[in-house]
Amino acid sequence: TRIGRNSADVREVLRTLVRFGAPDRILLDGKPHLGTDNLVRLLKGFREELIRLGATFRWQARVGALLTRDGVVRGVRLAGGEELAADVVVLAAGHSSRELYHHLQELGVTLQPKDFAVGFRIEHPQPLINQAQYGSHADEVGQRGEGKLPPASYRLATTVRDSQPSWLGASEEGRGCYSFCMCPGGQIVPTSISEGEFCVNGMSFSKRASKWANSAVVSTVGHAYGDYNASADPLAGLCFQEEIEARAARLGGGGLVCPVQRAADFLSGTLSEDPLPRSSYRRGVKSAPLHEIYPPPITEALRESLRRFGRSMPGFVGDDALLHGVETRTSAPVQIVRDSASCECADLPGLFPAGEGAGYAGGIMSAAVDGLRVARAVLRVHKLSGAVDNHEGQAGR
Repeated sequence: TRIGRNSADVREVLRTLVRFGAPDRILLDGKPHLGTDNLVRLLKGFREELIRLGATFRWQARVGALLTRDGVVRGVRLAGGEELAADVVVLAAGHSSRELYHHLQELGVTLQPKDFAVGFRIEHPQPLINQAQYGSHADEVGQRGEGKLPPASYRLATTVRDSQPSWLGASEEGRGCYSFCMCPGGQIVPTSISEGEFCVNGMSFSKRASKWANSAVVSTVGHAYGDYNASADPLAGLCFQEEIEARAARLGGGGLVCPVQRAADFLSGTLSEDPLPRSSYRRGVKSAPLHEIYPPPITEALRESLRRFGRSMPGFVGDDALLHGVETRTSAPVQIVRDSASCECADLPGLFPAGEGAGYAGGIMSAAVDGLRVARAVLRVHKLSGAVDNHEGQAGR
């Protein structure tokens, strides 16, 4: 909801979520939260409604290629060989659909590198965060999300500028370093999609009742910082992601074991000794030199940001703070270029890139809002003005 809590599109998305079973408090909360358990029910409701409206779902049916003729998209070919004809293809893949990026590049679709962010997921005991944020009122949080106060969260950000030592890359503005996707009362989960690569994310159930709080702590990376050279290949950021995730997998030793390091040891460049702090990660953790996984400029930016965050929040880099590696998929490292007004791909008419995988969103809310924008654009491009007017009229009610 960083895109505008009270914007018309955000409000429409929130009302739709409530219609399909989300708690109505998200219409009022300053930080609306669904919870992974609620998402499962919502997705089932979405599917049933779409089927009622005439949509068809194809399970175990990965798109293998776009069908084109005379420079215009004509449908898709599934990995199993079946072809589905269409005048319009809305490409709303996730940001981990790496094969799709390569296919688009082969078709001559313009892709451009996009800055993204990488780092680690840091975890603390939830009571530590409650104490840091609520002080003497920390005991009012209660158990299982039923206290007077919700489990505490935080949002931290800083910029590591050129005034820092000369390890910064080519950018004159410095690196943005920040917390991302903070999960109070949550847990850390694996998000790897390929054998030999490893990365993590965080989640919370609706009650936010676990013993831990976790958040990504990340640094901006990109071509301008000298992290990789995208001048010759717009997918260089993708290769950078894969390389870091492969290092993390090797440090974990396989079996989805997560490499970890105390935040204090990351700052000093020393391996964490047992016993390690307890972790919410269920596949097992292993002490590893996370300070060696990223190139030095990124490591030093993360170190400096952690020092600053530790000064603003007592205990943030204390003995109970455990870094889990790696967080690399905060957003797509590439953007599929589309027309700013029509949302249509200029290189391949009929193709409408949308959402996170296309490089136009970075989370549930922004992806939903971009979906609305693309849907309206499709209707306009195909002269369905009545449908647009009807949709926008419903949105206003």
